[in-house]
Amino acid sequence: MSRRYADPVEVRVGGLQIGRLPVLPAGVDASAAPTAFIWRGRLHVVQSVLDHWTQRLSWWRAPSGEDPSGQEDSAALGEDADGHRDEARERFPELEREVWRVEASAGRLMQTGIYDLTKDDRWRLVRVAD
Repeated sequence: MSRRYADPVEVRVGGLQIGRLPVLPAGVDASAAPTAFIWRGRLHVVQSVLDHWTQRLSWWRAPSGEDPSGQEDSAALGEDADGHRDEARERFPELEREVWRVEASAGRLMQTGIYDLTKDDRWRLVRVAD
């Protein structure tokens, strides 16, 4: 079963967690990976990072009403056939967020769950599977 949320969470990244780092997939920078988070007043310790990716957000999340999908920018939303860089991504980095899928537990006697944590302007817990 999976539940969706948009709850702000306090996240600890990198560093040691009780003498060890969580298990990480190949290519993931350990200094950027979440090691623990506080959700609803309870500390959850990350056992392993299952996946990490970047998610593109909707254009209307642009700051101060700017529209990166405007007529002059519509071709810049993706890489064109000639391989030009993604100008919208450079101009509007806040239109992306990192997603970390982690396996974590709120204590030794609690069962582990799968949590999706996102980071854009701040950390949020967006999905829980148990």
